[in-house]
Amino acid sequence: MNDSIGIRSLAVSFGRIIRTNEYWVKKFSEVIQQEKPRRVRLSPSSESTSNSNVLDIWSQAVAPYLADPFRGNVERRIVDTDESSLTLEYRAAKDALNAAQLSPQEVDLMIVASLFPEQVGHGNAVYLAQELGLHCPAWNLESTCSSALVALQNAHALIQTGAYRNALVVVSHIGSQTVDEADSLSWSMGDAAGAFVVDRLKPNQGILASKIVSTAATSGAYVHELLTNSQGQPQIRTRTGENVSTLAETSVDFVRTCCKGAVAAAGVTLADIDFFAFNTPTAWYADVCTQALGISAEKTINLYPRYANIGPVLAIANLYHAAHECKINKNNLVLVYTKGASATAAATIMRWGDVALGSVPAPPLSLTPEPEKIYLTERQKSSISREKLLAASVQEQQQMLQTYLLEWLSHSLQLSVLQINQEQPLALLLDSLMGFLFKTQIENDLQVRVPIEKFFGENNLNHLIEWLLNQLALVKVLASTSVVNAEIEEREKLSL
Repeated sequence: MNDSIGIRSLAVSFGRIIRTNEYWVKKFSEVIQQEKPRRVRLSPSSESTSNSNVLDIWSQAVAPYLADPFRGNVERRIVDTDESSLTLEYRAAKDALNAAQLSPQEVDLMIVASLFPEQVGHGNAVYLAQELGLHCPAWNLESTCSSALVALQNAHALIQTGAYRNALVVVSHIGSQTVDEADSLSWSMGDAAGAFVVDRLKPNQGILASKIVSTAATSGAYVHELLTNSQGQPQIRTRTGENVSTLAETSVDFVRTCCKGAVAAAGVTLADIDFFAFNTPTAWYADVCTQALGISAEKTINLYPRYANIGPVLAIANLYHAAHECKINKNNLVLVYTKGASATAAATIMRWGDVALGSVPAPPLSLTPEPEKIYLTERQKSSISREKLLAASVQEQQQMLQTYLLEWLSHSLQLSVLQINQEQPLALLLDSLMGFLFKTQIENDLQVRVPIEKFFGENNLNHLIEWLLNQLALVKVLASTSVVNAEIEEREKLSL
């Protein structure tokens, strides 16, 4: 079989409105914590990742953004009143077909992944086919943020078997319409569409291998609820779920599993890859991936400050801009990696061909080639340890835990200890990112696994202290039981 099948053309389309952080500062000033980035030193342990564990890699990548209330968000593209997921998909699809010099009548198959389309129930495939004037089969596919790579694998396989000659893949993400503007999650949501034509290429070009795995472990990271909007129409509303910490906890393992699996299947090594295109749903995700794989940051691109989180379109946008800026050239080996919550993580390796590009998107309003750097937050030295706590009385343990937890919150939130109300729910003090970092710090220092729900709902600092005291008491009982069992066993051996 001729395996030279891959991307022939590539196009992107974005919402017309470019919304900056100023929008939220003016509209929700009481929600935004206005604070300048802190200039502090890094501790030696955070300067090297050679022996870092999974959470250390993630935490170090996050560190530059902790002092920024917008967590690295700068701009995001939002649909205007006369735009929708369908209009963005149509523009991207038309652009990709024109770049490939392919008429609608020549398209054999269309696969569409519409994440959060306007209607509830199914995606835009049939509507888009009508708009484009296609006469071929068109169906919907969805795998959250990995939809583009999963659709690419499907198209590649179907063309390889001879079932279809070519395929048009179209992906969209309308994130701004699914979140409450007063929720900090809205700061990271953008609207976009991307499209590419999959066809036969020159010998030795195209898809070499893929590795796709389930991300069922991240189920519940986001919650999608069906509500009724002001016009009485049903609408999906997205919010952060109580399992959100699994996105960080699994980030390193998934990128390593997929990328190493893909290079092994392709018969190459990570060192052979000329360019890496990661999906970048946060400002620090590209750093997590490069550190996890041990590759140079110069071999990738991070468009998060320009577009924020555009879901499954991220992979297409990163490929488009990398090719447009000549970071990817003909016959380069390219690895694309995506991770979709509650769906799949995927890595695909391809040898780049003569990929035609659609029209260039509007430039950013406020970004410069050298974005302003945010200084790293100093990693706190712990004033406590599991051994110290276990050696103390219950009363002493309570006081030690209270001091330790208040010190962390005071340092991280830049508040005095007196400003922190121990009866206030932690969810009102910490966003999901800070909550996860607090959880990680406690687990590293005390060697006690803390469920993420302890930082949600009505749980406050006093509840957390009480829970930790119970865990320490359990550890102490188990330790003493082990000692007694060991002594009994030793006496039995002696008697024998």
